[in-house]
Amino acid sequence: MERIVVAVALALAGAAAGSQIAGLYIGREAVLAIVGAALGAALLGLIPRRRWHVVVTAAALGGVLFGLSRWLPGPGTLTDSLTHAGARLLTSATPVPSRVDTLALPVAATWLAVSAGSALTRGRRPGAAALPLVALAATMLVLAGPHAGTNYRRTAVLVAALALLLVVVRPLPAYTRRAVPRLLRLARAVAVAVALAGGTLLLTPPLLTGVTAAPPDLRAYVVAPVQAPPQTHPLSLVGRWGVHPEQPLLRVTANRPVTLRWAVLGDFDGTSWLPATTYRAAGGERGGVRDSGIAADDVHAEITVAELSGTWLPVPDGLRRVEGVAIAVDEASGAVAVTDGLRPGLAYAVDAAVPAPTPAQLATAQLPRSAEFDRYRELPSGNTGRIPELALTAAGDGLPYAQALNLARWLKTTYRYDPRAPGGSGYPSIVRFLTGAPAAGGGRGTSEQFATAYAVLARALGIPARVVVGFTAATGTGPVTVTAADARAWPEIYLEPVGWVAIDVTAPPVTSTTAPSASPRPSLSAVPEDSADPGADPSAAPDVEIMTPEAEPADGVRGSWLWLARITAVFPLGFAVVALLRIRRSRTRLAVAGDAERVRGAWAELRDGARLGGVPLRTHWTATEVVAAVSDAVQVEPRDDLAQAVNRAEFAEPEADLAAGPAVAQATDLIHRVRRKANRRRRLFWWLDPRPLWWR
Repeated sequence: MERIVVAVALALAGAAAGSQIAGLYIGREAVLAIVGAALGAALLGLIPRRRWHVVVTAAALGGVLFGLSRWLPGPGTLTDSLTHAGARLLTSATPVPSRVDTLALPVAATWLAVSAGSALTRGRRPGAAALPLVALAATMLVLAGPHAGTNYRRTAVLVAALALLLVVVRPLPAYTRRAVPRLLRLARAVAVAVALAGGTLLLTPPLLTGVTAAPPDLRAYVVAPVQAPPQTHPLSLVGRWGVHPEQPLLRVTANRPVTLRWAVLGDFDGTSWLPATTYRAAGGERGGVRDSGIAADDVHAEITVAELSGTWLPVPDGLRRVEGVAIAVDEASGAVAVTDGLRPGLAYAVDAAVPAPTPAQLATAQLPRSAEFDRYRELPSGNTGRIPELALTAAGDGLPYAQALNLARWLKTTYRYDPRAPGGSGYPSIVRFLTGAPAAGGGRGTSEQFATAYAVLARALGIPARVVVGFTAATGTGPVTVTAADARAWPEIYLEPVGWVAIDVTAPPVTSTTAPSASPRPSLSAVPEDSADPGADPSAAPDVEIMTPEAEPADGVRGSWLWLARITAVFPLGFAVVALLRIRRSRTRLAVAGDAERVRGAWAELRDGARLGGVPLRTHWTATEVVAAVSDAVQVEPRDDLAQAVNRAEFAEPEADLAAGPAVAQATDLIHRVRRKANRRRRLFWWLDPRPLWWR
């Protein structure tokens, strides 16, 4: 009976430890494969040991991997999949497809860890038997990186299984066991299990990252296996296609009108906008976790390439599945590439869930605070002309989405589209387009100039922006030909929580009856309703077309932590480590070099303190509203030191006077007051609460 209980404990512990990596994969096949490996290894441990037991274990593992290859086959042979299992796992785009070449490593590791634990239990070494399983859990957590999630339920199962293992397997002699009360043995087993499993899995993410960031992704340190070959710049092609609009590029059959993204240009060096150059091999299933708060339109399209060339594959937003072609993905931008390049006659099918946020969700969206979007705010040095001044004038005041609409409307009503306008997407071309004389090409441009000018103006306001090149396709009873006239460039801005919002800012084309304005230079006193055409009716200004944004997975930690905290409440060691990490992060935030960073640290500390003290805050509130809410909760007069410093740190020039000292002092005073007014439980667990280690 003891061996059966040990096998159950080992199976549960192995399944919980190995499935720490399950969040990295698409679907539930990864969990089923890992659980099956843990169960098989535990059952094999019930067989009486013989000299050939190691051979049987190895042969059984080979059979498991062979069965996995039949259930979830990979792109090559079984030998190739096993030989390159680690490389395939680290060079595949996330979410990783569940195949034998990506699952062989966690399945084999789970099998070996459970087998090692089973062997050690036979030697009456329960503590040593738990070590392979804890090491398996930590390894899977490291491999999963930021895609692991919280995994608190799996951690609880692992703790319970190890406690059961430590209770059942008793190495002490019989007379010693009788001398030790059963309750004491149980408490000791639970304490050791929590210290080993709970401590490892709860503290590994913050220890790996210096507490303040998400866990590192090992894929960031591995060179992507697919390199994009040299090809014509997509913005240059937009200009050429504007001159020859009749050129057929694609044939599309879709269940609804669809916008196809082709090339995503996220980096700007002052001269041109640059696409990603490295991609990671990906499976046809691209389904991730859809944000339940954002609606989506299901799209199915069958596409055949006509005369479009290059490496990028035209696909809709919210891509879920690609069939008929091998693909690679740039995870940062979501751009999809074809490993063999496009060719005439290439046919493929796509399924997508195109996000469709409501007007209310867009209107209340906020700018992201994560450092991963800093690259989309960067403006390199160069002759920017009056770009910052024009951006502030055109955008006006308001929330980010309102500013984005004002900026787009200003471009559409002040400038005119002309497919024969001078090309270019660097600072000289953008400055000429915005402020140049008509004789020099100012005041008119292609969608390239409209999109790149908008992206630069948005970045000048601190709004993350990038440029996308793609095509629009109408629907019909049969295939619809997408020609060069359907190609265009548009900008995208990132707002939380809706994700990337694509905005069509290109003005109507110049016709024979609508000449460009004689003076396209924008006036600094102009408002977005002004038109470049003196005879135009402001009320007839074209509306700003908002295209569907690409949903982003919600940041932050999901799930409940309270029950795990209560379980570990009786163990001072775990709480001491949490308190040390909390104190270390608070001191680091407030003592960092640079006024701007100190202000951001004080702002983060205030928001964390308000949440710990039970002060309700809304995600869309401005800094002034947050400070006012906290001040009202502690019944003091609100001051503007911190709010003004936060706004300057986020949106002003780097050399602006931030008054970091008063801002930090105000934040510290408000935090102390919030803590004093909190109830006894909140004050007692103020520094012992592990949640702020994952708050953003």
